[in-house]
Amino acid sequence: MINLVKAEFYKLHRNKTFWVVTGTVTGFSSLLHLLVIYDWWLLSGTDFDQAGLSELNALSPFTLPLFFHLIVSTLAGYFISTEFSQSGVIKNQLLSGNKRSQIYLAKLLVFSLSSILAVIVIPVLTAIIVVNLTGYSEIFSPSAVMYLERVYSLFTLHFLCFTSIVLLIAMVTEDSGRTILFTLLLSVVMFAVEKLSSAPMIRFVYEHTFFYQFSHVFKASMAKGEVLTSILIGAVTFTVITTSGIYLFNRKEIN
Repeated sequence: MINLVKAEFYKLHRNKTFWVVTGTVTGFSSLLHLLVIYDWWLLSGTDFDQAGLSELNALSPFTLPLFFHLIVSTLAGYFISTEFSQSGVIKNQLLSGNKRSQIYLAKLLVFSLSSILAVIVIPVLTAIIVVNLTGYSEIFSPSAVMYLERVYSLFTLHFLCFTSIVLLIAMVTEDSGRTILFTLLLSVVMFAVEKLSSAPMIRFVYEHTFFYQFSHVFKASMAKGEVLTSILIGAVTFTVITTSGIYLFNRKEIN
């Protein structure tokens, strides 16, 4: 398993799409934070505003599925899908005595970490750096740090659910274009359900999905019961999707 993970990291390191995505996100995130801090982009009414962290408003786009799906699906399309469509590498991994479940989990681990780096780590780090360089470091009070620790811990858990379902889509479609398209459709459908659904049953089901939690966890305050519910939703969803992915990969024909 360790050798499989090392191999995936090696392929990621040599993947040009990964470096283009991380470089683009770093530049774009830095620009957004500067625009917000100097009031060149008047972004207000965000969850960060309500938490007293308006200088971090530029983090808001990176918390929206309709935005970050472009980053994650691009990584999946040009790092994962191409390998499933050209199964020579996977076939060699199988012939080397590796279990399919280990291969799948290694890909999920490295893909998830690369996505977390692009969507969470880089935007947060650039926010901290830009805020400190522009003289607003006083906003990082103990309560603000606790808020950020809580929301990003929960957000990362639910983000793992998203990366696991994108990996599943990439494995099934075996095509970079279709991976991006189906991921976008999923995000659009869930966005439509959130904005347009009025049926109590549908609303109840939606509020117990990781898509709902993406925005819910950024509330200025959450009760202990809400935090536990959020953790339970994320843990169960991730387990179910990952188990389903392993099951489908075990049944997949590899020539």
